[in-house]
Amino acid sequence: MKKTMKQLMAAFVLFFLVPMTSQAQTERIIIPVNWKKVREVANNDPQRIKNLVSRLSANEIDTTMTWNERILAFYGQSFLTPQSEFSEGMKLDKLYNEKKYEECVVQARELLKKNPVSLKALSNAAFSINMLVKDSISHHDVDLKEGQNYYNRMFRIFNTIAITGKGSKELPFYVTAVSDEYVFMRYYLEIWQISSQTLEENCDVFELKESSRYYTQPQLYFEITRVLEIENEMFRQ
Repeated sequence: MKKTMKQLMAAFVLFFLVPMTSQAQTERIIIPVNWKKVREVANNDPQRIKNLVSRLSANEIDTTMTWNERILAFYGQSFLTPQSEFSEGMKLDKLYNEKKYEECVVQARELLKKNPVSLKALSNAAFSINMLVKDSISHHDVDLKEGQNYYNRMFRIFNTIAITGKGSKELPFYVTAVSDEYVFMRYYLEIWQISSQTLEENCDVFELKESSRYYTQPQLYFEITRVLEIENEMFRQ
């Protein structure tokens, strides 16, 4: 989907995009995810997370949201979303790869009803709409504005992930799904070529074959505590 992303970059107007090169990484605000606090809110006040998710996923950017609120919304949603999201996300990839773009958009909309901040759904929906808009015959049920909304929402989430770390061993980026690692790495950091992926304690570690204007280190770390928890929960069922 690399070519598709370049087309989207030309077609879509980006809002709320804060590139990692906009300021020295040593000067960036870093807020690691406090899983204990996120879990407490999810258990004791799930409506608070739902309200924050609604604000984070709105078509118009809510500029009053703090970084801590954005983090609580995105990472807290992982405690509220049903386990079926994993299989639904894989279906979206399959539909996109089979060029069944209209069906992919329809299914992505359904997943976004359950999880409005699903990167899997947002990316597949945005890319599929981009492909459909090119076809003057078959895009009757979608328009570029809808794709823009999904694309902008996706970048708000990218920025939220970016604020949790630097990609280093000491300060990894936090994710709640393995697929989010790849979407973030490719479409935010613009890194496509990797040599290997290994598990190191509670981190996924990528050895990179290339660098980009947004990331220049040879290794990229993602903190996957929540990913491992979700996988364990799925296997226990």
